Parts: sequence; C-alpha cells; structure tokens
Amino acid sequence: MLKPDERHLFVDALRPPTGWRLDAAVATTYTLDINSLLLAPLSMAAYDHADGGIDGAAPHELLEAIRRYAERTTVFCQAGGIVVPGTYRKLTVFAEESVIEVAPPPGRVFHPKLWLLRFTNVAGDYLHRFSCLSRNLTGDRSWDTVLTTDEAAQAMNGMSAQPLARFFEDLLASTVRPMAASREALLRDMAETVRDRVFEVPPPFTAGELFPIGTSEGRDWPVPEAADRSVVISPFLDAGTVKRLPRQTAIVSRAETFDRLGARALSGHDLHVLQPHADAPPDDVGDAVDESGDRAGEVKSGLHAKVLAWDIGTTGHLLTGSANATSAAFDGNIEFGVLLHGPASRCGVAAIMKDSDNEIGLPRILQPHVPSDDPVPDLTYDLERQIEQLHAALAERNPTFVVNEGTDGYVVAFRIDAGPLLGETSIRPVTLKEGYDRRLGTNNTWTGLGHSDLTEFVAVRTSLSLDGVEVERTSALRAVLVGAPDDRARRVLRELLSRVEDILRYLALLLRDPGIDDIADALLDATNDEPGDPDGSARPAWLDDLVMVEPLVRAFARNDGSLDRVRHLLDDLRDDEGALPDLGPDFERLWQVVSNAQEAR
Repeated sequence: MLKPDERHLFVDALRPPTGWRLDAAVATTYTLDINSLLLAPLSMAAYDHADGGIDGAAPHELLEAIRRYAERTTVFCQAGGIVVPGTYRKLTVFAEESVIEVAPPPGRVFHPKLWLLRFTNVAGDYLHRFSCLSRNLTGDRSWDTVLTTDEAAQAMNGMSAQPLARFFEDLLASTVRPMAASREALLRDMAETVRDRVFEVPPPFTAGELFPIGTSEGRDWPVPEAADRSVVISPFLDAGTVKRLPRQTAIVSRAETFDRLGARALSGHDLHVLQPHADAPPDDVGDAVDESGDRAGEVKSGLHAKVLAWDIGTTGHLLTGSANATSAAFDGNIEFGVLLHGPASRCGVAAIMKDSDNEIGLPRILQPHVPSDDPVPDLTYDLERQIEQLHAALAERNPTFVVNEGTDGYVVAFRIDAGPLLGETSIRPVTLKEGYDRRLGTNNTWTGLGHSDLTEFVAVRTSLSLDGVEVERTSALRAVLVGAPDDRARRVLRELLSRVEDILRYLALLLRDPGIDDIADALLDATNDEPGDPDGSARPAWLDDLVMVEPLVRAFARNDGSLDRVRHLLDDLRDDEGALPDLGPDFERLWQVVSNAQEAR
C-alpha cells in the first residue's frame, strides 16, 4: 500500500474499457488548470499518446477530442479557483461551458476531487467508473493518491453509489450561476443512472463506503479517540484536529505545517516529513508554468496526499480523498472521500508503514521532524487565504464582459459589482498577456480584439501586504459574455483550420479505419512545406492523389457516428454564405451523395 515506487497517470483512469466509449463525465476540483481540463478529453478519446500531455498531442486530435466531449463533460470547481495558464490556447473556447464554479460555504472551501465517468456500448448499456483523488485537476507536481473503481454488479465486496448520486444533486444548488438546461439535465440523468449501482471495493480491502463531507448527507470525523495504531498523512493540520487523534499517531506532513503549530500542540505523536530527494516528483502531464502562485490550503509540489488510517484489533480502516486533517475539512468544507476496511495485516497501519529489502514502502522516503518549540506565524498563508476569499467573492458578483464591434476589431468592457476590495487588484481577459492588465474599477476596456481574444474567463491579480510581507496571487473567474457573436466558436474553428491540409488531417482523423491507414498516415505525417500560395491556400501536389471515396463509403458502412461528426465539422466550417473551403471540385458533390444516403437510411 502507498508504495512510493509505483506511479500512476490519472489519464489512464479516463480511458474507456475495451468495447466501451465515453458517454458523459463529471468532475469536481478545488483548483482547475484550464490546460489540464483540455487534456482530459484527449484521454477520453483513448489516443495513444495522451499521457504525453497537451504539448505532445497532435493538434487535430486535441481539437476533435475537445469538440466531441466538451458538451458531455462538466467540471465543478471552487469559485475563483481557476488557474491562469501560462499559455492560453484558442481551443479553450470549446470547453468554456464545461466549467461550473461553486460558491463555497461561508469561510470554507469547495474542496472535493473526484470523477464520475459513464461509458456506453453498442447495446446501449451503461458502465460507471468512479475516481476519488487528493489531486486537483492541475499540473501540480506533488505526491497524491488516487482510488479508481468500476461498477461491478456481481462484486463480492461492493460500495453503494447512492451517496455519490446525492452529492452531485446537492451541487446543482450550489453553483455561482445557473448552468445550461441541457447540461443540468445530463447531470441529473447521470445521478439517476449511477444511484443504484455498486462499485467494487479495491483489494485487499474487504468493505468500503463512499464518504461525502459537508453536504446534506455529509459524514462526520471518523477517527476514534483510541486506536491500537494510527497514521495521518496530511499536508495541512490544525491544533484542534491534532487533539482528536489517538496517542502516538504517526503524522506525515510538511515541515512548515508542523512549525506553524509548534512542539506543544504536537506532543505525543511521531512526526515525519518527506526526505529532500522525494520532495519534488517528476513533472506531471499538465501545464508546468502558470501565473497563479500557491493557494492557501494547496501545494504544487511535495506532499499533497490525504490519508487517515487506524487499526482496532484485527481490522484496519483507511479514509482517502480530499480532506486534510483540519477542523475546516470536517466542519464546513465540501469534501469527498472513500472509507475502506479490511484485515489489519494487509490494509492497516502496519501495511502502510511497511518497508523491507523486498518491498519499498512509504518509510523509505520519510525522515523524522522536530518542530519549532513555539508556533511560527505564517503571514504569507494568512494573506493568501484573504486573497482567495476575495476572488471567490468576486466570482459571485456577476462579472461580465460586454462586447461591441469597433472600427478595428472588438471593444470589450468589464463590469462587476466589485464591493469592498483588498490591496491592489487588476484584471484582463485571460486571452491577453499581462501587459494588458487594468486596475479594477478604472478604465476596464480593451480595444482591437479579434474573435479568438473573446473569452468568458477574466484573469484577476491581487497584491496584498502586511507587516513587510507582500503576496501576489492570480486566478481566473468565469464571466458572463454579452454581445459576442453567436458563432464565436465556429469562427475560431475556421481560424484553427485555415488551410486545406489542416481540414483534411481533421477529416482523416474522423474517418480513419484500418482500411485507410495509408491515406490517413499520408495526411497525418505530411509537412506543411509543400510549394503553394504564400497564404497556404493552394492544394499541395500530394493531395491530387487523395481519394476520399473509400473513407466516406467505409464510414457509411460502419454507421458508427463518424459521418455525423464530419457533417458537424463541415457545417461549422461554412462561411456566412454557406460555402465550404475549397477541398477540390469533387469533394462537395461526393459528400452530398453520402450525406443523402445517410439521411435515407
């Protein structure tokens, strides 16, 4: 258990089982990295190199994955918890509607980290997969835990999904603003289809239960006052929660967390931190650089896992998920975990802390820690928390971008019921670079913007100082976009697929099957260095030999939805007069024949 030499990529959990395809997905996270959000559909599409991250993905594959799955994927995050990416991608326009901000309870946070995936097969059956994590949907490089389990009707040891269904129903009443009716209907349907399902308890555990915290059916602090052995792994602690732990609990945390409490509050427990060489795991698959800075209550590297484990007699108990060992986590925050039970010899504290020549265990990367005698004030943490609360409040004050057409592009003005502010706060559309920041409440207008500059996300940067300590943090809020073209996403699509080669690569992806590998490979591997017009609009020589008849006919025969995706793409590529880009004199005629045949089935 918790072997440090075993690493798992979460993208693997998003890939559908053999014979199934993704139907819908819903996730929750405290902080959300937009670029990590874009990576999720790539994994759902089961592309072979999704684990290489966004930068390793073929652009047409990433574009198609986002267009295909964004309408069926919803991510709930803390209001004001969106990370401003170091590099903004135009593809984000297709995923904006999938981000739903949740208003946190007063003085608390929205902190659960989970995924519910619903797969379907050719027979129309559903299969649900559940993942409970300590990791946010970000590119952070930290030590985390993930539990993933599929439903199993015949499982000898099962966990009822009913608490999960109710958890998502409760969330629908906690959003900053109403979501689209179609998206809400999909989420309610997912809650209904999963409600009576049973998830398999992962071995070697023999029993388990889903463990929501802070909602209508939320659970209380689970650890008893006395236990034979106990372990707590938590990057954050507070004195009140430490008092509730059984004596001689082995606590694994961060040095600064221990020092913030001081030796007296931690007396009677065994304290451990990660060894220096283990405190910076390899880069994850998300964006490595962003503008946000650390957030209060979250870390980007080192220890981030949350585990409460205790043994009573021959039975071991373990809670894993999003909850830190803090009063806030179990008295106000919205959290989610899984409580597991099993034989102490295989599932308990001894199993977690086991280390031998034959098996590398958690103790191999730990070292004892002696905290400071007196509590060490952490003013930086306190200021970060104030900024976090400010940004969450701003997210609930109707942030709005108002768009008008100007003489040279669009004019965008920002409006908000700002209320009281702290320190210095500036804003800008997340599509623009830092030099375009405007101090909140002054001239919050930008001119000369193009279609791809229009966005629902506003970057908010706040600087706050006290007693010589200065903290600056940036996050993004989802704003209401008023006056933007209704076909904004289609216009961005036409910018992204501005050349014939790009369109044909995309078509090859949509139509690809084992019988057209040669054609598809020629398209996907071709360079853009062929002689042609300076604007790249001329058809390169190798396209003269391209035959689209077989791919279209095979897709018609398969009847697997690929022709519907082609139709959707072509409709979006048509200009205001309804004309397609020049794909050759015969393509549109051929497509019309296939399309008519499809409609006549």
